[in-house]
Amino acid sequence: MLTLVLPLVLAAHDAIPWSKDYTRAFTEAEEHRAPLLILFRGATCGIVNAPRPPDEGPRPEGYRTERTDCDLMQEDVFEDAQVIAASRRFVPVLVGQGDETLNSRYQVIVSPTTLIADPWGNEVFRVVGYLPRAKFQRILEVVPADFAPVEHFGRALRANGRDLRALMGTAAFYEGTGLRQVSERLYELALLAPALDLSGRREVATARGLNLLLMGRAGDAVKVFEKALTEAPQGPGSDVLLLGVVNAHLTANKRKDAETAYARLARTFPDSPYTKRAKVNLDSAKK
Repeated sequence: MLTLVLPLVLAAHDAIPWSKDYTRAFTEAEEHRAPLLILFRGATCGIVNAPRPPDEGPRPEGYRTERTDCDLMQEDVFEDAQVIAASRRFVPVLVGQGDETLNSRYQVIVSPTTLIADPWGNEVFRVVGYLPRAKFQRILEVVPADFAPVEHFGRALRANGRDLRALMGTAAFYEGTGLRQVSERLYELALLAPALDLSGRREVATARGLNLLLMGRAGDAVKVFEKALTEAPQGPGSDVLLLGVVNAHLTANKRKDAETAYARLARTFPDSPYTKRAKVNLDSAKK
């Protein structure tokens, strides 16, 4: 019985069924709400000096391999049974020589580049060059299984990559799935949205700063909050931004900086509920 079952198991994981017909693949992805796995592999692909896989130990000085990054991705990653299994819920697309449509759309200039996109073709992750199989498999596994909640935003971003509402909604979606690094990229793009007024910029900055704070990047969060404050130190929303500064400094264990930020907040917005919240946070940090 074992001899009959084993070949079937192996056959189910023998290869990723790459398609060169990207138009059909994108249509299939949208119809099934399936994410896309897009591999860009041109004629000149990779470098002949790729890293030795981690399990082989450190590279000796001057170590070189005849395998390019493309070879390594193919042999070490895309032919791995676990990676193949993890890729089954994706629609795989291979972009080679000739038609430069997707290269232009995604601004891809290095081969190999591997993109993971949502069912509407919006970029989620990008891997340039070689990435060890365990890390690549992990990326595949953390991509959301259900994109239904973000379908409206996905379609909007496909039509206009600078659509502010779609960027914010999609960023919130990825925050909810734990992919805060994806949200950070989307919030950064949202700040570049055309015709974004002061109130809008501050809404985006607040969301981005909080996301960075929850990513453990308190220093970057402070920079985002402070940059937004410089535009209008006493303008609408400044109390929220200053609360963000206080919280970020507390998270980084910089109590004196937090107290300085709180003093600014209390002096400028003494009656704000965010000033009261900052005081509670400061007092709690003493305990």
